[in-house]
Amino acid sequence: MPPVSVARIMYYATALVAVVSVAGYHLSIKAQSPTMNPFLPLAAAYFIAFFVCVAGLFLWSDGSRSLTALRPSVVWLALSVVGIEVGFLLAYRAGWNVGYAALLVNVCSTLVLLPVALFYFKDQLDLRKVTGIVLSLAGLALLLQK
Repeated sequence: MPPVSVARIMYYATALVAVVSVAGYHLSIKAQSPTMNPFLPLAAAYFIAFFVCVAGLFLWSDGSRSLTALRPSVVWLALSVVGIEVGFLLAYRAGWNVGYAALLVNVCSTLVLLPVALFYFKDQLDLRKVTGIVLSLAGLALLLQK
């Protein structure tokens, strides 16, 4: 059996970090008080996240740290992050199930991004991927039936 490369380990480790973080995110946002203004826990989380990110600037040695290297799309990133946070917080307050809301949003956002991926980023679509999309939609339809 050939040795596993560091690049291969990092490939899966990055996905694992994202999976664990998304699970933690959904559990923590679902646990917020339903009587609290939805922007208060987000402001507190962003305050803490700011310090984590500043520490990361010093601990992560790669890449530019110049503010002039930021692209205007960082504004859209900020608005998108707040929209995601408020959207899920309010969805959970409205009674959405943790697993179903996350699945619905991920499948639907993937479908919205698919044309962009195909035409702008030149991603390839093959029969296997189309089958995965169809199965995702079928699974979503089954989960959302009452």
